[in-house]
Amino acid sequence: MHIIVSGKKREVADGLTVAQLLNSEKNDLPRYVSVVTKREVLIDPNNQDQALQDGDTVEFIYRGES
Repeated sequence: MHIIVSGKKREVADGLTVAQLLNSEKNDLPRYVSVVTKREVLIDPNNQDQALQDGDTVEFIYRGES
């Protein structure tokens, strides 16, 4: 399936979860990242097993420590 990550089109495996995407991005501070898809904002994506869908647009928003 195809998704857009930070403005770049990518082909990824069907059923890829938000947590798996973050892991594949080798994010240094994943607990301080919010993820926005075309459907919703995920405040704590590391605890989300939500699968991405074909055509999703994903943006990472870095936030300060809470």
